Parts: sequence; C-alpha cells; structure tokens
Amino acid sequence: MDLIIVGANKIGETIVHAFPQFGLRHRIRGFVDDNPDLKGKKFAGYPVLGTVDEILLKEKVAVVLAIQSSYEKNGLVRKLASNNHLEFPNLFSSGSWISRDCIFGKGNIILEGSLINFGTMVGNFNFFGTKCSIGHESVIGDYNCVEDEVNFGGFSILEGQITVKKGAWINQGIRIGKESVIEKFAEVKEDIHPNSSVRK
Repeated sequence: MDLIIVGANKIGETIVHAFPQFGLRHRIRGFVDDNPDLKGKKFAGYPVLGTVDEILLKEKVAVVLAIQSSYEKNGLVRKLASNNHLEFPNLFSSGSWISRDCIFGKGNIILEGSLINFGTMVGNFNFFGTKCSIGHESVIGDYNCVEDEVNFGGFSILEGQITVKKGAWINQGIRIGKESVIEKFAEVKEDIHPNSSVRK
C-alpha cells in the first residue's frame, strides 16, 4: 500500500530519513500539505502532491501525520474520518525499545532511542521524539507531542493534547491535565491541572 505523509516540514523530513527503521512494507508516495505554494515541488526527495482536501478525502492509502500541533492534528483526523479507506499505521523505530506488553492505538510515532516500559498504554496519534523514556505502567492519552529527551517516571498519566518539550522531567505518579504545556527542561513534581503551563 502507498503511504502519504501529511506535513512537508521538519517532522516529515525526519520520518523520510528514518523510514527504513520502521519496518513497514508501505511505499512512500509523497507529501500533502495545505500550503498551495508547495504543490508540484519536491520535499525530502518526494513530491508534494497537493492539499489534504485534494488528495486524502478520496484515496485509499496509509497516512502518517507529521503534525506537531495537537489541535491541528485532532482537527485533521476529524476531517479525514469521512474517508474510511485510510489506514494510520504506528511507526516504531527499530532503534527504540518497547516492552512487548504495551498497548497502542493507531497513528503513533516513536523515534530512535526512546524507551516505553512495561504495562504502558498509549492511545492514538501521539509523537515521541528521540531518546524519550516512559516509565512503567504509564497511561498516555491521544494527540500528545513528547519532544526529544523527555523522561517520565512510572505510573504517569498524560490526559491528552499535551505538549512536553525537550528535556522535561516528570516525576513518578504524576497526572498532567489535558491541553497543558510542559516547557523545555522543566521538572514536574506534582499533578498539573488541565490547560496549565509549567516552566523550568
């Protein structure tokens, strides 16, 4: 099956370069992007085929969402729900380590060097950058973006649509409320209410 990447951006480029690590049988066909100036051009060695509306509302393909914004990704998934022929594979780098008993939804991306420990449950459309560590028996909701070198203690809970920026550290047993932002290198020592921001 052909695979199309949504987002001609840095994450999309990273996915292309790391694609052999994911062990998928799909063939990358190209990108779609809602910037009309990119249509017909090449990005990361592949053509930009057009916008989301032009391509993905009709096609039968696998789709990878190279979108960092939780809100944008959520809205895009809602839009694409009208096409029930789309597939959203999980992309797990062969350079990551994931316990066999972890449970995953769909459309998740885990890059090289990340570790997901035993008993962890991960929802849909989450992004984990390089060298992240997720402690045992954590619960990760939907549409979270976890940047590079983030560490979670065991029994952590991310409710959903949360951005955790590079180098942040979340202590064991912490619950982070929906739509929160944890800034770079911040340490979280107590539960965080929804729609909160935590700085270093």
